[in-house]
Amino acid sequence: MNFRFDRYMQNLDISDNVVKSLDKTSLRDLGVISLVKLNASRNFISEITEEAFLGQSKLQTVDLSSNSIVTIEPKTFIRNPSLEVLSLSSNQVLTLPGEGPFFVSQSIKVLKLSDCKLYYIPPATFQKLPNLQQLDISHNHIKTLSSLQSVGGLNLLDVSHNNVTDLQSDIFTALPELIHLNLRHNSLSTLDITVMTQLVKVSSSADLNGNPWVCDCLMFITIYSWCRNNSVDLELVCSSPPEFKEKPWKIYEHSGCDNDNTDAAGPVDGIATLNHTSPYERVAKDRDQSVPQFSPRRENYTSSNEGVAKYKDKLVPPFSSRPEHVQIVRTDKNYFYNSIALFVVFLCLTSVAFFLWWCGVRPRTLRRSGPVQSDAETHPLSISTI
Repeated sequence: MNFRFDRYMQNLDISDNVVKSLDKTSLRDLGVISLVKLNASRNFISEITEEAFLGQSKLQTVDLSSNSIVTIEPKTFIRNPSLEVLSLSSNQVLTLPGEGPFFVSQSIKVLKLSDCKLYYIPPATFQKLPNLQQLDISHNHIKTLSSLQSVGGLNLLDVSHNNVTDLQSDIFTALPELIHLNLRHNSLSTLDITVMTQLVKVSSSADLNGNPWVCDCLMFITIYSWCRNNSVDLELVCSSPPEFKEKPWKIYEHSGCDNDNTDAAGPVDGIATLNHTSPYERVAKDRDQSVPQFSPRRENYTSSNEGVAKYKDKLVPPFSSRPEHVQIVRTDKNYFYNSIALFVVFLCLTSVAFFLWWCGVRPRTLRRSGPVQSDAETHPLSISTI
């Protein structure tokens, strides 16, 4: 770039060019010293030296999106005390440090890292950005959202269009000022009851749509009941079971929970059947109580119901005292005793048969073991008469 610009220019747009690097001479050669906003997006920048923005004390906004940046020196922006907004979005080869800070800045308030093919955000990544208020890490591949360190002033967090499957309470503990949370289009299917007290603080601005929520009985007796009792409306849309699909989870008020649906892999987790642990039994086990297995009866529920306590009253044992159940139990017991009796009779008959056989064969099989007797010995009376 051999052009000369007004040295007091405040806005510089060099986007959609073939710039490959930014070093300590890049802006100096342009003759600008009072930049407020720099747009260097949609170039081929892969290298940024530590002195690239040296002398730009008034610089407030830097857009480096859609480039080929791999890493940034941690002290690149340490000499820009007015910098508040930095965009590194759509740098799909960007690599975050496994340990230590991404970069150091006391002034940055808004950081955009969307569409960078990030799979994980290490807890210490932003620890040297104490004044960070808005963080955009949307459109990545993040599965686990870890607790972020030293960003207690963060009030907006955009994690939409990722693969987050679970929310932990420590996330909110580390972000006490968070008031806007975007979790749209992730892989959340349920919520942990322990996170609800923190989530309620941002419930009015939290976007949880586009997640595959499973509206089963476990969700009903835990999360939905808690929200209803605390006047919290998350406005979730069900993904399963099939009859609840694409319906708001307020359908619970009219249909209750569903315990009859299974998917291709088996029963939906949390749905009570005779062969699977019911939600009520799971809750009881958590309190170290021993309770019989119950399966929820589908009935209409009204807003007057009071959470889990009244839902429990709707439960009935799967094996009640109905005639057909009693008959089955009696039939099984009779079959058992009849089998034992027949076996005893068989043993007796076998013993009698063996005894008769032994008595009938033994006389014919006896033999003398001494010498052959003479006729005199055989007929002693004949000798005495002579």
